[in-house]
Amino acid sequence: MTRSSRTLGKLTFLLVPAFCCGTAAAADSSDATTSAVNFTGPLLTPNPQNLPAGTWLVEPYLIHNSSNDAYNDQWDRYAKDEGTGQWLTIVPIFYGVTDRLQLQLTVGAARSESAGSHTDGFGITDTTFTAQYMLVTPDKIQGIPAVSVRYSHQFPTGSYDRLGSNPLNGTGNGASTDTFSMLAQQYFWFPNGRPLRVRAAVSYTLPPSQVALNGVSVYGTPQSFQGQARLGNTFGVSVGAEYSIDPQWVLAFDVAYNRVYASQVQGVQNGPLFGMPCMSMPGVQCTQPAPPLTSFKLRNPTSKVVSLAPAIEYNFNDRIGVIGGVQFSEAGRNTDAFITPQVAVNMVF
Repeated sequence: MTRSSRTLGKLTFLLVPAFCCGTAAAADSSDATTSAVNFTGPLLTPNPQNLPAGTWLVEPYLIHNSSNDAYNDQWDRYAKDEGTGQWLTIVPIFYGVTDRLQLQLTVGAARSESAGSHTDGFGITDTTFTAQYMLVTPDKIQGIPAVSVRYSHQFPTGSYDRLGSNPLNGTGNGASTDTFSMLAQQYFWFPNGRPLRVRAAVSYTLPPSQVALNGVSVYGTPQSFQGQARLGNTFGVSVGAEYSIDPQWVLAFDVAYNRVYASQVQGVQNGPLFGMPCMSMPGVQCTQPAPPLTSFKLRNPTSKVVSLAPAIEYNFNDRIGVIGGVQFSEAGRNTDAFITPQVAVNMVF
């Protein structure tokens, strides 16, 4: 059959600085199998086998990301002062240009809440364009795996600064980033005739150019701030497995590791007016001078997180399937702990 499932990884949790979070979303494609074996794909690890030429695939996700704890520099977990939550819908759209080349566009919207406050409605998130090329065409009979390379570019379409009185309105990180990935997939057949499909993915995101910031932003800057954020690069690896119980039901499981290197925000903000004299002239009302500028710096250390994602799939036929599961952090350092239930519908056209 023809199938796809995209990687969600750890979604950018927009209440905290974007550079504190795990990976941005990765994606996948499809797979041609016999009529007795249907897969939708695990939640995290992308598919290296592309859609056939001329085929479309749409896979909308509904996700809720929540965090009440965090990890310190010693990998210890502790309770945060305020919990955070985020509803997110992600829609990846795939198209098979040729049997080896596949394109993907991923759009989304998010709504966040914390301490009784929430976003002013749903806001558009950052947008990602992906091109994937299959280097090795799989052959299940001869045991040849599928191997692909992929390039993704993130466009900063989400709000990230000039947020006014509501920092929860931030839905992006303002960075144009380039990510390169290597993907592989292999089948293993059990004596009962049912397959185990195993995937692996390694990705690296180049450090983006500095992000110019003004006012309140997703990076924790104040209203009067002017400056920039310098983000670190990221590295991610994941392994996913799916066991086909029968043509409809599949059990899936992923393990992922993500590392976000140190980043820094720096600039200036208005200082206090205490002790400043009032400037006046004869016949002119006293005017308070402009406040002095003071430096503002915020550094975030390198963060790491290990997450797990069990899921279950149900395939109605070879073109429509549903997957539901939950991704959660198992261990981490200098990052939020999180739990992210999610459901997606996989539709091939």
